[in-house]
Amino acid sequence: MNQSASNDYTLANQYDLARAMSYDAREADWRIGPIIYHVLVDRFAPADRAGLATKSPHYAPPRRLRDWSEVPTSGTRLEELGCWSHELDFWGGDLTSLRTKLDYIHDLGTDVLYLNPIHAALTNHKYDAQDYAAVSPEYGTRADVAHLAKDTHARGMKLMLDGVFNHMGKSSPMFQQALADPASPYRSWFTIGPEFRHGYRGWANVANLPEINLEHPDVRKYIWDGPQSVVRSLLREGVDGWRLDVGYDLGFVWLAELTKAAHEEKPGSAVIGEIWNYPEEWMPALDGVMNFHARQIVLDYLEGKLSGARAGRLLHQMIDDTGIDAILRCWMVLDNHDTARLRHWVPDQRVRRMARTL
Repeated sequence: MNQSASNDYTLANQYDLARAMSYDAREADWRIGPIIYHVLVDRFAPADRAGLATKSPHYAPPRRLRDWSEVPTSGTRLEELGCWSHELDFWGGDLTSLRTKLDYIHDLGTDVLYLNPIHAALTNHKYDAQDYAAVSPEYGTRADVAHLAKDTHARGMKLMLDGVFNHMGKSSPMFQQALADPASPYRSWFTIGPEFRHGYRGWANVANLPEINLEHPDVRKYIWDGPQSVVRSLLREGVDGWRLDVGYDLGFVWLAELTKAAHEEKPGSAVIGEIWNYPEEWMPALDGVMNFHARQIVLDYLEGKLSGARAGRLLHQMIDDTGIDAILRCWMVLDNHDTARLRHWVPDQRVRRMARTL
């Protein structure tokens, strides 16, 4: 073997070794390539009768407890609450009933159990937090979260929660105090003034969703910065990561701080942002994003709007711009509760199977 060939051989071996080490590291990182199962706790598994009887005070008006077999229907606008009546319909599922279905979830091939928000809130979807640190009482307690995490881990799965850290709910005691008392310590947690449609800044002008002021250090201490913060304490209690609602509204600086705090508290934990635009530049402020960009490429290809070659080039460009390891940590979603469901978007079952394969 001549010297040139020897050098080429050595370089090839070094490249293969580096690539193998990279593959090993990826294989060991649960955040890369997991199958994620998404659960809305209230509607996933019915509580037993005794449990429902115990919880009945939590469904007092304006809330309504529906029979498990009832089909959800549209309601009426409740201006005084800033929401719709169907947002206050409940079916009684909780963390205890969810735990009875973990074998079913595991047997589907699930790696990560991801829950819609479980913090205290008025509505069934709970994107209107009353207190991030408290579990909604009709779901259970922080101890129930710890038990769920333990049972999830025992089956080789991880548990992730939904962090809604851009806005709270109108019914939050913190917000109500801030609104009523200019001297309240919570007054500066929100942006209140007559220049706003509802007298305060609401997310997308929704009356039930007053935005919180992340510029305030006490807000950041409450959510992620302090040792007893919501993000850190729940990671200590067994949760493995956070999906951040409207992550794009938090911005790079606060996302990076939150992710750093999560990693300090639990090395290897995951922070995934709801990001609808191009994924480039969002990492390392996040571990990954919900990759709606890739979703659109796949759907446009299946609908005949893109050729296969063009779709391939677009995906390749996305990977080159963002980095393969960052893309591998992103969640590839074909639908969720913010989009049309795949069955409606793609009526042909064969094409839906192709979408899932891609």
